[in-house]
Amino acid sequence: MHCCFCINLKGATNLRRIVNSLFTLFFVILFCLNSNVKAYTTKYYSEAKLLEKSDIIKGDTKGDLMLEETLQRQDLVIIIARLYSEEKRAQSMTGKLEFKDVDNKAYYRPFIIWAAEKGIMEGKSDKIFGVGDDVTVLQLETILLRILGYEEEAKNSDLIVTLSDSLGLNEGINSRNSDSIKRGELSKMIINALNIERKGSTIKLKDVLNLDIK
Repeated sequence: MHCCFCINLKGATNLRRIVNSLFTLFFVILFCLNSNVKAYTTKYYSEAKLLEKSDIIKGDTKGDLMLEETLQRQDLVIIIARLYSEEKRAQSMTGKLEFKDVDNKAYYRPFIIWAAEKGIMEGKSDKIFGVGDDVTVLQLETILLRILGYEEEAKNSDLIVTLSDSLGLNEGINSRNSDSIKRGELSKMIINALNIERKGSTIKLKDVLNLDIK
């Protein structure tokens, strides 16, 4: 015959084991999640730091490059202006825009005017630029191909994918063309582009743009 005290003691011991197991499981899951974030950040960290050194991408007030964050279209035009070392010129641009979603007082408005003048980035339609929309992998491929001198090829979506693959523009990128691109992936693709020879030339894009990126 078992006494009530022994039964309660055994139950308390089992409960303690269950609680300890749950705590262990919680910390294992937390560690795995942190490892995945760290792995992603580390994956593109070196490319992002190269671009940061050249003032092409910038972090937040704490220095976080936000490599796991997606990038919106109005912010991409600013990065492209920096890629050309024309940020100040772009900031001073004035002119008329037909895009109804671009506010007259928005900080990115002059950059959109600059990008349109360069023929680098178009709106999603004649009346909509796509402010607030994420940049997709395909959209970035299109823009980088234009910068590399493949303006005609960039008009054909099927050719964009084929050419990007053959040039190695999306090397190291696992996302699909329809996926929103993250800042880390953006950094990788820009570095890829900078190390590709411009169309009809033996000079790499980084040398054409006079960027000291190894």
